[in-house]
Amino acid sequence: MRKYRRNTPINKTISITFLTLLLALAITGYSYSHWTETIHIQGTITTGTWGEKIASVRIMKTLNGSFTDPYTGQDLTEPTQYIAVASTTFPTKFQLIITVENNGTLPITDAVYDVIQNNVEPINATPSQGTVEWYYNHTTGGEFVQNFLNWTIGTLDPGETATLEIWIQTLRNPSGKYEPTSENQTLEINRGANITATSELGSLFARTENITLIIVDDGTPNNNIAVITPPLPYSTPWASDAKTE
Repeated sequence: MRKYRRNTPINKTISITFLTLLLALAITGYSYSHWTETIHIQGTITTGTWGEKIASVRIMKTLNGSFTDPYTGQDLTEPTQYIAVASTTFPTKFQLIITVENNGTLPITDAVYDVIQNNVEPINATPSQGTVEWYYNHTTGGEFVQNFLNWTIGTLDPGETATLEIWIQTLRNPSGKYEPTSENQTLEINRGANITATSELGSLFARTENITLIIVDDGTPNNNIAVITPPLPYSTPWASDAKTE
């Protein structure tokens, strides 16, 4: 004897509900798969090339001072913008800092060449790394004397910085007076510093600007005091060179 299963109203209701739910899910999936609305994103997106090799170096110089009291000649711990003019008893001291940075992705090996002009002379030099070699009293003609330096830094890894701190002081001119010898004159401190770096991508070269001060009368007659311009500390713009692969 066959047994027949009765379709009760409850079973019919469940079946209809299940079919309705499947139909709704199908419609929803179809809609999402054909969604073409454009999304606009505002902002800045920075992209880069994975594994790109960059050999890059940059160099700048900063002059700070004066660290000499223009009235007494005593050393100062805080700099002043005033400078003695035509002093016969004491020089004026400044601080010169050369900064070199590896701003690439590869190690580089650096060497810096610089010239301290004949108006001033180096007192001492302290590198954060490497060694400094001086060529003192290099005569360039006549009574003019310059001091040349070679700073062998060694290797800088990416992101590393090296500094060379040089203390300098003004020199006497042939008349026996320390520079500057008058107001409203220029005082050349040094030429641009050259840096030569080597890397696996080849050599790099950069040169900073010169540093020259202008000595301006402070406005008080016959006091032999002047104002240093531009205001110190003064830094040259970064000079840089780079190669990529």
